[in-house]
Amino acid sequence: MRKTWEFDVKGHAVRVTNSWLHGVKLYIDGDFRDEDRSFLAFGNEVRLSARVGEIGVIEIEPRALLFAVEIDAYFIEGKHRSCVFSSTKRLSLAHQRAKRIT
Repeated sequence: MRKTWEFDVKGHAVRVTNSWLHGVKLYIDGDFRDEDRSFLAFGNEVRLSARVGEIGVIEIEPRALLFAVEIDAYFIEGKHRSCVFSSTKRLSLAHQRAKRIT
């Protein structure tokens, strides 16, 4: 089973893919940046991360459910860490606006 999540962070296209055979992979602006082949992920643990230009770092926390994987994505700018995408939680308008500001 393959699953893909796509979202933008400060003008950069982020894509996260997951498949049972190839694990979770992180792409930024189409470039492969990181991967994790762990079989189980329980959330609250960063498994993927990459620099987004010179503006900050994106961190991905995958979470394995019964037969599915969901993700939360965080953007770190300086000492500030904010959620910019969640495949299960609805983000507040403030968080949605913050990820679009360049």
